[in-house]
Amino acid sequence: MRSLQNRYSAFHVAYWANVFSLIGCAAILLKFKGLSTSEVGLVTGASSLATIFLSPAFSTLASKIKAMSIQQILMTMFVIIGTGFGLLLWIPLPKWMIMLIYLLLYAMNISMVPLISTIAMQYIEHGKPVNFGLSRGLGSISYAISAVVIGNLLTIFDPRILIAAYAITGVLALAFLASMPACYMEVKEKKESGSKTSIFKYKKLLWILFAFMLMFAASSALATYLIDIVEYHGGNASLFGMATFVMAASELPIMSIAPRLKRRFGSQKLLLTAAAFYGVRNGLIALAPNLGFVLLGMVFQGCSYGLFTPIITYYVAEHLEKEDQIMGQTLIGVMTSGLGAAIGNFSCGFIQENYGMSMMLGLALIFTFSGILFAFLVNRSSKSKQKQLVLEVNCE
Repeated sequence: MRSLQNRYSAFHVAYWANVFSLIGCAAILLKFKGLSTSEVGLVTGASSLATIFLSPAFSTLASKIKAMSIQQILMTMFVIIGTGFGLLLWIPLPKWMIMLIYLLLYAMNISMVPLISTIAMQYIEHGKPVNFGLSRGLGSISYAISAVVIGNLLTIFDPRILIAAYAITGVLALAFLASMPACYMEVKEKKESGSKTSIFKYKKLLWILFAFMLMFAASSALATYLIDIVEYHGGNASLFGMATFVMAASELPIMSIAPRLKRRFGSQKLLLTAAAFYGVRNGLIALAPNLGFVLLGMVFQGCSYGLFTPIITYYVAEHLEKEDQIMGQTLIGVMTSGLGAAIGNFSCGFIQENYGMSMMLGLALIFTFSGILFAFLVNRSSKSKQKQLVLEVNCE
């Protein structure tokens, strides 16, 4: 079991370093290829929106192709993305093609996440317990270290250096995937099929994800345009890497103890705690008078995103029926990294280019506190229904 934990964790380390090389420097990369700030927002927003369709498609594919394990499907995706990334960086292309290729690469990369989560949940279900939170936290540390290393390299080389980073981390990810026991999707046939029936059966989960979608709209935009925020306060690419390091490194301590926190406090309280810390994180960054406060805001990434990610994954594993597990894990990405990031990146990119940085930061605050308010209203409504149910049972 320790060996399996180590291999699954090592894969997360390689995967999240890989993610940074493709997505973490999106604004730098796309501006290097000639796109404006609003065009960067359009591409990253559309990329996130595309995950709404691609993520369920890949999950469905994993359940239908019985000859291929989840690991083999992920390995195929790595090769396709790496090939496309190389073409994007090294071959002169018209702007529309740059936007289209990056959109697809970004969406495919994010669409891997539900499959990666499903691997851990399947291991746990089959008596091979792995600490998903610890593995995901080590991935965050890897993302953080990659940010510092690549951030410093970008002060010396142009963004084409990113393909080397992608190739190295991609090869490592492929090796670790190949070393793990194969997982195959186990989906039972249901009499009433259809994604709408499955999704709307879990109304509480949908409302929770809607609230965090709004918070993700803000946090995703602040991450995408972090280089602009750092430069707004007088920093450079090296300081951008440091800010990203602080943000990602803060996730490990919380993610690693997430299972214990869940057992002690329960998923509902922890999700509300994560929502409150999104207010602290985004508020400090948006209202920061200098770069020091931006870095301070990044420290709370662990208590917000770092807490939300493993807890919502466990919540789905506990509250959804077995045949709906892959749909639930996919829905997390669709609502947050998909729809939430799309709304935030597109709207904030447009606002920044046309109305300035301060207006963009103000919009991020509106998204954040709207989501927090909604999360607490959902919790209050849920408690009211529980009390009403108890009263009805007692009356009977």
